[in-house]
Amino acid sequence: MTNLDEPLSDSELDRLDSFLSHVAGGDIPNVEAFDGFITALAVCPEVVRPSEFLTVLLSGASEDDDLAFDGKDEAEEFMGLVMRHWNAVNATLARDEPHMGVFLENEAGVSLCNDWAKGFQRATQLRPAVWAKILDDEARGGGLIPIFALAYEHDPEMRPYKEPITAERRDDLRVGMIAGALQLYRAFAPERRASAGKPGPRATRLPKVGRNEPCPCGSGKKFKKCCGDATLH
Repeated sequence: MTNLDEPLSDSELDRLDSFLSHVAGGDIPNVEAFDGFITALAVCPEVVRPSEFLTVLLSGASEDDDLAFDGKDEAEEFMGLVMRHWNAVNATLARDEPHMGVFLENEAGVSLCNDWAKGFQRATQLRPAVWAKILDDEARGGGLIPIFALAYEHDPEMRPYKEPITAERRDDLRVGMIAGALQLYRAFAPERRASAGKPGPRATRLPKVGRNEPCPCGSGKKFKKCCGDATLH
């Protein structure tokens, strides 16, 4: 039986990437952006339930562009991959170890890392009040600097560098994002202690779900009317 916080294999990451590639115009277009997104959710001390963050993963530019599954088995497979990665990232950070990240290479073999940073930044929007505590705290907010530098690299109003980012600086920013995520996890320690009695993501388990049972995403709907719907949007 697969450990529910075992890191995804390369083939499983490819499978998850194939699911995400079917979403047209969504905020999380690939597995790199997904990894950044999940990392931010793991860092944040306030739990964001699957019923909330799955909407971001599944939603395209319009309803016609949303991710649709071919059936119950595909929906369960997708949910299993998503939740296992979530658990694995949480487990790594909880051990006070850096999560090394999933970074895709372009045709030239270069990892630009923009999608990871954008995925992380998108997740912060789900709990803006929580993240504002870090953004407004110079002593604790340093971990966000490399993440926002790459998230806004191509935004002329927001980017921190006037000159193009060199390959050397990009490598430094990638390392900075990995270290920054762990730094932010530690920085949120007071908030995490305050919410210690609340259920957290590491308690998540995904047994097989009957079609008439509650959906494991937490929506309150029956599985067949939610993630088990073959025409889910």
